[in-house]
Amino acid sequence: MASQLRGGSDEPLPEPEYYDVTYEMMAKGSDVQRGRRKVRQFAVLVNGSVRVVTSGDTVDRETYRALVASNAIRPEYIHLPEAAGQESDPADDSGQGRLDF
Repeated sequence: MASQLRGGSDEPLPEPEYYDVTYEMMAKGSDVQRGRRKVRQFAVLVNGSVRVVTSGDTVDRETYRALVASNAIRPEYIHLPEAAGQESDPADDSGQGRLDF
């Protein structure tokens, strides 16, 4: 049944080429006031060059992986359907549904 929901294929979904980085997913960085809104910035080393990432940016896969490896961002979670009668616990860090690299 699950394979039918995914179009009949048991192949994993391809990894995205680009990722949106939101303020909420950034665990590290400096808060900067830009006009009326607050953004967070973090510098990360990717293949020998420093990249400054600002919340709201779209980054490539290499930069995303470097941010995850440095614990600067919380990796995006796959939203899995909950079993009937179960509620998810946001404090649960079992890793289920996490995109691991």
